[in-house]
Amino acid sequence: MSRRSNARPAPSPTDRVSDEKFPSEITHAHSPRVFGLDLLRAIAILSVVVAHYSVVIYDHMPWWYGLIGHGGFYGVELFFVLSGFLIGRILLRSEKQLAQPSGIAVFYVRRWFRTLPLFWLFIAVNVLMEFFLRGRRLTLTEILGHGFFLQNFAALKMSFFGESWSLAVEEWFYLLFPLAVWLGLRIWKRFDTVFLLTASGFFLFSTVARMFSAPHPNASWTDWQRMIVIYRFDALMIGVFAAWLSLRFSNVWRARSAIAALAGLALLIAMYATLWKFSDHHLGQGTDSYFARTFRFTLVSVGFALLLPIASNWKLNRENFASLTIRRIALWSYALYLVHMVVYQVVTENFFRAWKTSALHGFASFALQIAAAITISALLYRFYESRCTHLRDKVAPGILRLRHGGNPTPAKLQIPQA
Repeated sequence: MSRRSNARPAPSPTDRVSDEKFPSEITHAHSPRVFGLDLLRAIAILSVVVAHYSVVIYDHMPWWYGLIGHGGFYGVELFFVLSGFLIGRILLRSEKQLAQPSGIAVFYVRRWFRTLPLFWLFIAVNVLMEFFLRGRRLTLTEILGHGFFLQNFAALKMSFFGESWSLAVEEWFYLLFPLAVWLGLRIWKRFDTVFLLTASGFFLFSTVARMFSAPHPNASWTDWQRMIVIYRFDALMIGVFAAWLSLRFSNVWRARSAIAALAGLALLIAMYATLWKFSDHHLGQGTDSYFARTFRFTLVSVGFALLLPIASNWKLNRENFASLTIRRIALWSYALYLVHMVVYQVVTENFFRAWKTSALHGFASFALQIAAAITISALLYRFYESRCTHLRDKVAPGILRLRHGGNPTPAKLQIPQA
């Protein structure tokens, strides 16, 4: 009789496990990333890209296609809530380290290696675009204002690279909120109290500021209230509050996820309906009312936050073509956001100028923009963004070693993951 082998069969490609959250290549190795959150991120970026690129085909489509026109607004609002949720969870899990100067320094290094290299690359790209496409020389003040996220901090002064307004909102959140928590912990050691009071302060500040600014002659929900940094912290704080609930009341978070998702979808549909009106059988923009400039932003953020319980608990046992596609789009989303308007300008101003009058030009322009933006973002992610992100794993431990006199990082002092 032959002896039965105890050796286990080699794992299939779909059973392999990876612990890399920002891999240079997306393979069939099972990812540690939460699939539901990747799905929301992919929906957010595709909503922005399709809404913006659809400008070239609106005139050649039936009226109802125009209903996707505010997808860009919803996509950015979803990004805000997701960012608040993810950063909030990082800070909550770094509770002990965050109270130390080295802990917050490591957080900033990791966050900025994730976001700034690609952003500054696109500052340069947009400066060149202004010169070569429009013959316009930007001043050093304009470039530095955009490069350090000052162009829309307290007033709207966007002179180029218009889509960067939302990145300014997020970067100021990354800077100010952890710093405020750290300062609070210098005074009071009760972490949850400091965390919630700080989040509440940011939330109330932006909400009240928007309420007071809404009657201003320059006020407009589409830009003034939506794009100015100090008016938008509440969207991120709603994600932060959701992060606290997910970790402090995890059983309720999981048990009520389906009900929360249904409530969130209903609220989002209701708020989307307020963005439109029908007049003489024509679809038009909704009223730019006081509600539109103030509380609609809050309710949209709440709607997206209610989707987080079901999304954050949606994990996969195996990868397939669909899940890999979604994960790729999610990983490329930052590059895709930065590159998509550059592609739009190059394509519409150089190749398909007749897109307003020619359906063939319109649809060809739409298809080329989608293909080019996804391809370029994939290349940027693989050969630039992911490599810059990986550098933080070399730089961050050095900060901790400096803090501890050059000694290796103590076992009990974990590096905050941002």
